[in-house]
Amino acid sequence: MDWNDLRYVKAIADAGNVAEASTKLNVHQSTVFRRLNTLEKNLGVRLFERLPSGYVMTEAGEDFCQAAERIEADISVLNRRISGQDLRPRGTVRVTMADALLGDF
Repeated sequence: MDWNDLRYVKAIADAGNVAEASTKLNVHQSTVFRRLNTLEKNLGVRLFERLPSGYVMTEAGEDFCQAAERIEADISVLNRRISGQDLRPRGTVRVTMADALLGDF
């Protein structure tokens, strides 16, 4: 499975249709439709019922989307934890001040 499939399913679930999901993902509608169909075929299960009123998640779709939300949260935590670790200041810091600023101590 491609990790991006999680984003596509979540976008469809949030939007309720392929058109809005494609706008959110900044891709063409046919890309979202094709990716969803390929994913469902590979999984052997329908994640959404295609209704005239929009896309409604099946039970499998709900399970998939819940897992995608947990993974998204974990990735967000990981990004915050490791972001900028190599940019932490290191070494000696020297501060020079005039004696008059220190006053009588």
